[in-house]
Amino acid sequence: MKPIPRRTLLRGLGAAMSLPFLDAMLPRGRAAESVRPPLRLAWVYFPNGMVREFWTPQGEGRDFQFNKTNAPLADVREHVTLISNLAHDKARGNGDGAGEHAREGATFLTAVQAKKTGGKDIHLGVSIDQLLARQIGRHTRLPSVELGTEPNRKGGRCDSGYSCIYMSNISWRSPTQPSGVEINPRRAFDRLFGASGAEGERVRQRAASRQSVLDFVAEDARRLQRRVGTTDRRKLDEFFESVRAVERQIGQMSRLPPINVPPESRPDGESADFVTNTRLMYDLLALAFQTDATRVMTFMLANSQTNRAYENLGVKSGHHQLTHSTGQEADIQKIDEFTVAEYARFVARLGNIPEGDGTLLDSCLVTLGSGMGDGRKHDHGRIPCVIAGHARGAIQGGRHVQLAANTPMANLFVTTAQLAGVPLDEFGDSTGPLPELLNS
Repeated sequence: MKPIPRRTLLRGLGAAMSLPFLDAMLPRGRAAESVRPPLRLAWVYFPNGMVREFWTPQGEGRDFQFNKTNAPLADVREHVTLISNLAHDKARGNGDGAGEHAREGATFLTAVQAKKTGGKDIHLGVSIDQLLARQIGRHTRLPSVELGTEPNRKGGRCDSGYSCIYMSNISWRSPTQPSGVEINPRRAFDRLFGASGAEGERVRQRAASRQSVLDFVAEDARRLQRRVGTTDRRKLDEFFESVRAVERQIGQMSRLPPINVPPESRPDGESADFVTNTRLMYDLLALAFQTDATRVMTFMLANSQTNRAYENLGVKSGHHQLTHSTGQEADIQKIDEFTVAEYARFVARLGNIPEGDGTLLDSCLVTLGSGMGDGRKHDHGRIPCVIAGHARGAIQGGRHVQLAANTPMANLFVTTAQLAGVPLDEFGDSTGPLPELLNS
């Protein structure tokens, strides 16, 4: 029997489901270890920096100790690399005065100084995710996916004269066109598994009736299972159960509007349960990578200068407000640690998804970072940053890498691009790649 093409889709009315990697996709006579999976890239952004004294790890190399805030990474220690002394110089004022929060979000993936115009127009630069999506996005059904949890600001003036658009976008397709973010898990799910064109109406009907996408592709799924071996059938069963679990959670979020609600009519508020919303977005990110629906994703955990109250942690004051108040380090640290713990949960999930002779995490590079160092200081040096995954064997993990002071974060982007096979020598204010991150 001929191998099943990697880009095979299970189809049904209003559905198009990509598949996880199966042994049956291997060329005849080749073992899983002889096939190199594609590199998947993600950037997870958090605003307001982190309390530095609780973040900075002790020691370096493999002989380091986690600090209080990054302690949740202990269970995935061998899969993460903590990086110290990265900086975003273009998020600093550089003669433009105040506006640290607008610049931290705008600069995070562009490494470009945002234009300060009193909110009337915008000008920035192409972000690293979109630059890479142009090169590697043609290999997948979706060139890139941009997720978030708070509403997108489409205009107006924010943070000392900067356009509000800078506050809610980290992904930019051109200097004047942000990519936008999807904050509704149901719409994100349907983008991953919904058919396009004339069958798009079926997607909306399915969402309205709350039918499972698996119901629509059931016939194709049965045919596929008859073609594959025992190991692949088990992989498919586990994958289908993951999809069902995500659909069930989405169904429980009653505040989510139907898919056919146009963007301009979406509610301004987020889901009442932002913790569930955040975890769902992480789970969707994992499904997208598992099925190779896309290889480039961004996820904004919150907008720049967010003032979300983390009542789930017993913190009732807004996040941004806390950074401007004295003696609030303990509450801010709780938020910081929660952010890291949710990221660690996601990393563990990637590490539990088999792919080839390893796991999905082996072929991922997922960056958690900010455009701000410490929110109390509103600085842009010594940015807290951690990368997870092994980039197809290029990165060992289990290390704390101390770079030279004020190393441009754009250097990390150049390294990421080169790992993805994109010949990029410079980006933004970069000065070169980071060989310190790579296996010697």
